[in-house]
Amino acid sequence: MEQKKSKAIFALLAVIAVLTMIAFSVFIAEAMPFMAILSVIVFIAIFGAGFTLKKKYRENGWL
Repeated sequence: MEQKKSKAIFALLAVIAVLTMIAFSVFIAEAMPFMAILSVIVFIAIFGAGFTLKKKYRENGWL
């Protein structure tokens, strides 16, 4: 039987996503539109990486 891979990376991605949402709120409050847009782009990239990684885990039977 193949050994299961660690799922801790998903928790790490979730924490980073939450921190990015908090940063977005701070940047909006501080009237920093460029940084707010940048944080949205980073947030989308984090979600994309997470979904791609989950697909890879599912295809290889690591979940």
